[in-house]
Amino acid sequence: MLSGFIIAVALVLGGLAIMRFGIFQIRKFKKGETRVTKKVSEQLAFIIFFTIILGLIIYSINDLLR
Repeated sequence: MLSGFIIAVALVLGGLAIMRFGIFQIRKFKKGETRVTKKVSEQLAFIIFFTIILGLIIYSINDLLR
């Protein structure tokens, strides 16, 4: 039981850290400090990665509330 709680908390904290990294990247993009590539494969990989992280966060919060 305690190990499940620790895993859930680790997933939530990891997801928050990744979201924070994303916020930094968005700020850099708005300032024009990052170059945007137009490759579809890179955009698709980012969307899949973001969806997985979002799913893990929702799963962890749902597990904590039970």
